[in-house]
Amino acid sequence: MINRITEPRPAPLAYSIRDALAAVGIGRSSLYSEIGAGRLKTFKIGSRTLIAAEDLESWLDSFRTPAALAAN
Repeated sequence: MINRITEPRPAPLAYSIRDALAAVGIGRSSLYSEIGAGRLKTFKIGSRTLIAAEDLESWLDSFRTPAALAAN
């Protein structure tokens, strides 16, 4: 038996569109709608569109209303 010690992977600094969809659990058109409306920021490296992890988290936090927070 091989004993492998694995170190935890660091949290991503940015997400591809595909990874953001998987992380958030919404549809592609909904995500692109939020980007198009300017509510979710993106940036490009070469031809690849990325979303900074902090921007994705801020966008998600914008949906947390005081009433929703009180229910938790």
